[in-house]
Amino acid sequence: MTAGRGRFRNLPFQVALLGAALGCVPPPERPPARPEPRAPDYSLSVRVLPAERRLEVTGTLRLPPADTTREALRLRLSERMADLRVEILEPAPGAGPASVERASTGASPGRVAGERLSGEWIVRPGRAIPARQPVLLRFSYQGSGEVAFLHYIGPEVAFASGWGDPWYPRVEGVPGMGTGELTVQVPAGWKSITGGVRRSTAEEEARGTFRSSQPLPTYFTFCAGPYTVVRRAGAVPLSAWLLKPRDHADAWLAGVSAMQDVLGAEFGPYPFEALALVEVPRAIARQAGFNAFSPSGFLVLNSRAFDVPDARYLHEWLGHEMSHQWFPHAVTWDPPGFLYLEEALAEYGGMRVVEELAGPEAARRQRTSGFEYDPIYSAAAYFRLVGAGVDQPLAGMGPGIDQRNLAYNKGSLVFDMLSREIGRDRFRQVLHGVTRGRRMSTITWRAFLDAVDAGSGRDMGWFFDQWLNRAGAPDFRLSWTRQGDSVRGTVTQGAPFYRAHLEIELRGGGGERMVRVVEITGARAAFTAAPGFRTVDVVLDPDYEVLRWTPEYRALADSVRSARSVPP
Repeated sequence: MTAGRGRFRNLPFQVALLGAALGCVPPPERPPARPEPRAPDYSLSVRVLPAERRLEVTGTLRLPPADTTREALRLRLSERMADLRVEILEPAPGAGPASVERASTGASPGRVAGERLSGEWIVRPGRAIPARQPVLLRFSYQGSGEVAFLHYIGPEVAFASGWGDPWYPRVEGVPGMGTGELTVQVPAGWKSITGGVRRSTAEEEARGTFRSSQPLPTYFTFCAGPYTVVRRAGAVPLSAWLLKPRDHADAWLAGVSAMQDVLGAEFGPYPFEALALVEVPRAIARQAGFNAFSPSGFLVLNSRAFDVPDARYLHEWLGHEMSHQWFPHAVTWDPPGFLYLEEALAEYGGMRVVEELAGPEAARRQRTSGFEYDPIYSAAAYFRLVGAGVDQPLAGMGPGIDQRNLAYNKGSLVFDMLSREIGRDRFRQVLHGVTRGRRMSTITWRAFLDAVDAGSGRDMGWFFDQWLNRAGAPDFRLSWTRQGDSVRGTVTQGAPFYRAHLEIELRGGGGERMVRVVEITGARAAFTAAPGFRTVDVVLDPDYEVLRWTPEYRALADSVRSARSVPP
C-alpha cells in the first residue's frame, strides 16, 4: 500500500531471452520464490459509529509458533484506541484473561518517520506460552474517530488502514500484514468496501453488515460512507464510490478504463478481481495525511479527483496510484534494499499512461518540467533537490520525505531510461514475468536484476550501478562543425563517466530532420553524418530521454542553492 501521493504528503519469472524471443532458445525458468513468513490470522469485527465519532472492535488473532517461550506479547495499537482487553484462548497453558499494561508511546517503525503514531501494550498471560505453540487471542477495545494517519470516523465518511496508525493490534516480532476475516457494521444507508473477497449477502449489506475475507497477507483497510456506486463493466470491472452525484461519472470511468488498459499492457494482467475508486472529502484526506492511498483492490482519493470533468487531467497522478495495484500489491522486493523504488516504478506507470494517452510531447514535458495538470515530478524537480543539497544514491536510502521525492523524480526516470535502453517491448516482458501469477508476493531485488538481464539478453549491471549507486547525473556536452553537407561532432563528459545511447538530431533550414544515435561509454564519443541537407543546428537528446544536466537545470539548481544561503 502507498499513501500521501501529491502535494499534501506527510509523509508498492518467466522472462524471454533475446534468443527466446526469436524462437532460438527456451526462456529461463522462474526463479524460486522466497518463502513467505507465516502471517498472523485475524477475525475482525468493527462497528462504525459515525455520529459518535468512534468505533468498537472485537476479534481474534492467531499467531504462528515462536522458537522460544513467550512470557509476554507486545502489541502495537493506535493511540486513539482505548479499553483494550485480551484473553488467551490457546494454548491451554496460560489460557484465560491476560493482564494488559500500557508500555510506551511513540512513532512506530515506518517508511517515513513521523507518519505513524501508535501505543504499545504488554500482554502477560497467566502462564508462559511454551515454544513452538501457536497462540490464539481474543480482544476488544474502542477507538476515537479523531483524524490520524489514514484514519477518520465521522458523520461524513469513515476509513481506517493498518498501513497507517494501526487500528487493529499488531504483535511485535510478527509480520505486520495478516490474513483472515473482516466484518464492518455501518448505519443503515451506508456502504463499506474492504478490497477483500465479498462474503456478505445482499440482505446483510442492506442491514449494514459487510463481511469479507483476505486470503493473502495484507493490511486490513475499510472505507464506509453514504456512497452511491457507479459501475462500469469490462475485463477489469470498475466502480466509483461517490459521496455526491457527478453527471460525468460514466465518462470519467471510461477514462480510468483507458488508463487501466495501458497499465495492464505495461505490467501484466490486473492482479485483483475489480478496482474501486472511493471518494473522501478533500479536507479530511489532507488532515489524514494523504492525497490518495492505494489498498489492495481499491483506491481512496480526495474528492477533487472526482470533480475533474475529464480523466485526462489525472493521467499522471491517477496512473501512479493505479500502478500500486501491481507494485507493491502484486510484487514487492524482499529484502527492500532500495527504499521507495516501488514508488519510482509506480510513477513510471504514470509516465506510461501520459505517453500512451496524452502523446509523446506531453510525455516529454512530463520528463522535463512535469505533467502540466499536476507538475510535481520531473527532471526539474530532481535538480531542485540537488540544489537543496539532499541528493544521494537511490540504493540504500533511509526513510524521509527528501528520499521519497528523489525516488518519485529520479527513480521514475531511471525506470524510463531502463525501458528505453533494453527496449519497451522487452521491458514489458520483464514486468509481465515478474507479476505473472503473483499477488501479495515478494521477489528479491537480485531476482529482479536477473530478470532484467535475461529479458535484455545482456548484463545490465552497469546501468543499475551508475543510476542507483551514484548521486547526481551526467553532464554531456556537444560540439560540432559542418563541412559542406557533412557534419562532424563530439559528445564529451567529465568523470565519473556514464554510459548512454544519446540521440543527436540534425536540423536543416527548411525543416529537415535527421536523427543519429551515439553510444557514449567514456570521456568522449565522435560521430559523423551526411544528412543530405545543409545543417543549421545539431541538438543533443532532443526529447530529453536521458536524465542529464542542461544549462537551464544548472541555473535552476544554482538559484536553489543561493536561496538557501540567504539568511532569513
